[in-house]
Amino acid sequence: MAGKRAGALRKKFERAQRLHRQGQLDQARAGYLDVLRKQPGHADALHFLGVLTFRQGDEERAIELIRRSIEFAPTNDNAFKNLGNIYLEQDRFDLAEQCYREAATLNPEDSTNFSNLCVALRCQGRAREAIAAGQKAVALSPDNPLGWYSLGNACRKAGQLKEAIRSFERSVTLDPSFAPAYDNYCQAVFSLERQSILGRRSLRKTIAAYRRWLKDSPGNNIAGFMLAALEGDIELHQAPAPFVRDMFDHFAQTYDQRLAAIEFRVPQLVERVLQQLLGPGDGNRLVLDGGCGTGLCGPALRPYAARLTGVDLSSRMLQKAERRGVYDALVESELTAFLQRSPEHFDLAVFSDTLCYFGDLQDVIQAAARSLRRSGLTVFSVEKLPPQKSGGGYRLSPHGRYSHARSYVEGCLDSAGLDLLLVQEETIRLEKGAPVTGLIAAVRKRAAD
Repeated sequence: MAGKRAGALRKKFERAQRLHRQGQLDQARAGYLDVLRKQPGHADALHFLGVLTFRQGDEERAIELIRRSIEFAPTNDNAFKNLGNIYLEQDRFDLAEQCYREAATLNPEDSTNFSNLCVALRCQGRAREAIAAGQKAVALSPDNPLGWYSLGNACRKAGQLKEAIRSFERSVTLDPSFAPAYDNYCQAVFSLERQSILGRRSLRKTIAAYRRWLKDSPGNNIAGFMLAALEGDIELHQAPAPFVRDMFDHFAQTYDQRLAAIEFRVPQLVERVLQQLLGPGDGNRLVLDGGCGTGLCGPALRPYAARLTGVDLSSRMLQKAERRGVYDALVESELTAFLQRSPEHFDLAVFSDTLCYFGDLQDVIQAAARSLRRSGLTVFSVEKLPPQKSGGGYRLSPHGRYSHARSYVEGCLDSAGLDLLLVQEETIRLEKGAPVTGLIAAVRKRAAD
C-alpha cells in the first residue's frame, strides 16, 4: 500500500514538473503544493516550487523554499546552484559565491558550478580568482560556450583584453547565436583597438568583428546599429528601439557595477540641480523618470513626488528598478511614444543619460514639453559635442551614443516652448579613462500667451 502511495505521489510530482517546463506555472504550482500537502518534506517539490516562485517574482519566498529543500536534501548541488542564481539576480554576490562553492564541492565535475562561481567572483571585483574559476570551467567542459564567456568576462575585468578576446571568440565559434558573448567579443576588440593609434584611426578589426556577428546573426539589432555607428552612417537619427531594448536587457545584471567603474555622475548632478531649483522635496509633484534604467535616479526623485513613474524600454532594467521600492509605477515603453500618450501630465520630468540614444532631439523634446503641466520642469543630460564638430548639431560616436552641440539643444528647447533656466558643463563619466563632458540642463514650460 505504501508503494502505491509513493508511486502516485511520484506521478503527481512528475506531472507538476511537465507543467512547469511547459510554462503553465499556476497549474504547476498547484501540483507542487498538492505533493507537499501529502509529504511536507518532499525536497524536490520544495526546490522546484522555489524556482517557480522566483520566476513569478517572489524572491524572498523562493529563497525560503529552496533553503527548506536543502534541509531535507543537503547534497543536492542543483538546489545550491539555483539558490545562487537568485542571490546573483539580487546582487548579493557574496551569498551567491557561497552557494556556488557548495555546489562545486558537491559536484566538482559540473563545469557550470565553476562558471557560475567565476561570475560571482567577478561581480565582487575579484578578477584573478574569477579567472581561476573560469579556467577550471573550460578545462572541465571545453565545448561549453558559457564557460568561455564567463572566462572572457573575468579576463576583461582584469584588463587582459587579448585573453578576453580569445575566450569570447571561442564562445561564439562554439555557438554563433550566443549574442551576449558576441557583444562582449566586439566590445573587447574595440577596447583593444582603441589603445593603438593606428587602430583608433580606422577601427578596422572592430568593424570586422561586428560584420562577423551580423553575418552569423542577420538582422541582429545590436550588431546592425553598432556597425552603422562605426561606419559613420549619418542617416541614423536615433538608436532604434530594438537596439536599445536588447542592449539594456543584456547589461541589466551588471549595469550598476559598469556605471560605478566609469564613475558615472549624472544622477548626483541631477539631484544637485533639483535641490538648487526646488530646495528640499515637498512630495507633491507628479514626477517622471524617463529612461529610468535600474532606477539610479529614483531615490533622488522620490522626495519630490506624490507619484513617481519610471519608463524604460528594457523589461530587465525595470525589474531592477522595481527592487529599489521607490516607484509608484514602472512602464515598459519607447520614451517618445509614452510622452505623446501623456499630455499635460507631469510636474517634473527627468531624463538622465537618456537623450544620448537620440540624435535628432526635436520629436522627443516636443513630446516632453507637451507632457508637462503648466510651468512644469524638466532636467536632463546630454553628452557635449565639441564646437568644431557640431556641423549637424549632433554626432553618432563609434560606441553607439550621440553627442550634441549646445546651440542645437538650445534651439530644440526654444522651438518646443521650453525656457532654459540653467545649463552646466560637467564631467559626467569616463571613457577609456578620459573624462567625458556633458551638459546638465533645466528648463521650464513656457507660460501660454
